[in-house]
Amino acid sequence: MAARGARHRHHPAAPGRAHLRPAAPAARHHRRDPYAAFDRAALHRLLGRLDGVRVRPPGREEEYSNLGYAVLGEALSRAAGTSYEELLATHVLRPLDVHEVSARPAAADRLLAPGLLGRPRRPWTMTGAILPAGGLWATPRAVADLLVRLVVERRLGTPAPSWQRSGRLYWHNGATRHASVFAGAAPGGGWAVVHRLGGDPERTDRAGIDALRGTGSR
Repeated sequence: MAARGARHRHHPAAPGRAHLRPAAPAARHHRRDPYAAFDRAALHRLLGRLDGVRVRPPGREEEYSNLGYAVLGEALSRAAGTSYEELLATHVLRPLDVHEVSARPAAADRLLAPGLLGRPRRPWTMTGAILPAGGLWATPRAVADLLVRLVVERRLGTPAPSWQRSGRLYWHNGATRHASVFAGAAPGGGWAVVHRLGGDPERTDRAGIDALRGTGSR
């Protein structure tokens, strides 16, 4: 679904995958609810063991990490003395005049993948410590507005290092078991947002790349 579709329904802003390959969040293949028990207490227990779970010395090689964003979000919240959601709203969403983003949208506003007999599939629990890595919900229009105002118009300055780079292209992607999204833009140029329910996330990435190779914005 491109950015202009389902403008008034929220879809999950899924955990990041990056590198146009599915290696980053193994959780997206999980058939249950992989983050349900990952609350702040679980994160703090893990913080004391970070030296044991790292695979190489810090700063040697870049690797996308959902856990890294959970740690960063907790650090920012603790330093500021407020919630991650409020920090995001204060420093990003309100300055960009983007409002259709929420960690807990009303059930009637959520767009979920259909399951057996057409019933909506239950989404993962991502309101705990994993929230900064992909627990927010947004309408496709809100995702498109964020992309354009952050990358194309650069209203908050140079895009953050968290964006993936391919030449002049800034892009990001994400997926849970039942939803995937791709967003990409070139500064001063075209942009594309693709959101899909169900199916292979790789096809979502390919659709986004194909849209960027065309003309105009999607």
